[in-house]
Amino acid sequence: MSKILLVVLLVFCYTFVYSQQNILIFKKGLKTINRFWLGSFFAFQLENKQWQKGQLTRIQNDSFYIRPMVVRYSLMKNDTIYHRVTGFAIADVFAMPKKGILIDYIDGRFQISRTGGHVHWYWIKSGWMFRVGGAGYAALNVTNGFIKNEPSFKDGNLGIAAGTFLFGLLLKRIYKPTFNLKNKYHLETIHLSK
Repeated sequence: MSKILLVVLLVFCYTFVYSQQNILIFKKGLKTINRFWLGSFFAFQLENKQWQKGQLTRIQNDSFYIRPMVVRYSLMKNDTIYHRVTGFAIADVFAMPKKGILIDYIDGRFQISRTGGHVHWYWIKSGWMFRVGGAGYAALNVTNGFIKNEPSFKDGNLGIAAGTFLFGLLLKRIYKPTFNLKNKYHLETIHLSK
């Protein structure tokens, strides 16, 4: 009796299994970084530095189609606006966001959300903390110099503030929130037949 029940259960489960037919894969060399199926959200940057984000509606051998979706949040309700489906070739994709980087609809276009998203130590990695700290320390020393009628240039505190600020600018220049699709990174599609 248990064998028959097991066979019936497997046949029942098999009839409700939905197999993904087309997959878009983001890779670094031979290592898979991320997979995207129909219905999943996909964000990428074109060569003209314009960001695109939307739900994948169709994946073909060398192209894919997305339906951009904008969610506007308000106090009483959320509005979801769907735009028309747009197709792109895989060769059109210039860059992909790193893990945790949020692409949001801000000021009439898709762009990287500067709130940090889900990136650990974003404020330090991007140098923001050092730039603000250096500028604040310089302003504090100059203000104290005016209050005490003593020039604050002699004790070297402004040099420390300038160094901290420049270190923050260096971190900002080094930190890249995207993977550029050139030699190491690439997109490919897998088409699974039924």
